[in-house]
Amino acid sequence: MLAESISCNTTGDHNDSVASEKAMLKFIRRCGVDYMAMRSKLLPNDMIRFVFDPVRKRMSTVVELPAEEVGNTEFGYNKRVHVKGASEIVLESCTSYLDVNG
Repeated sequence: MLAESISCNTTGDHNDSVASEKAMLKFIRRCGVDYMAMRSKLLPNDMIRFVFDPVRKRMSTVVELPAEEVGNTEFGYNKRVHVKGASEIVLESCTSYLDVNG
């Protein structure tokens, strides 16, 4: 899921992104992830993306899950939202979260 989130919430590649994105892309690339293939699989041309905004301090991308993954989601939804941003801002917008204790 981490590789999916990084792939979908970054732009460019590991050579021409801003420093923070470049570091994340290089990390998942070293882990054997083909982030360009993952993007192609999960991000259709009509995707919904809320680009990073300094006021919102986060970026969000809605991805459509492949049919074989939909049955593995808790409620059978065919979409997932990946959010990247300042942790305190992201957590503040959540109504619940999963921690080490479940």
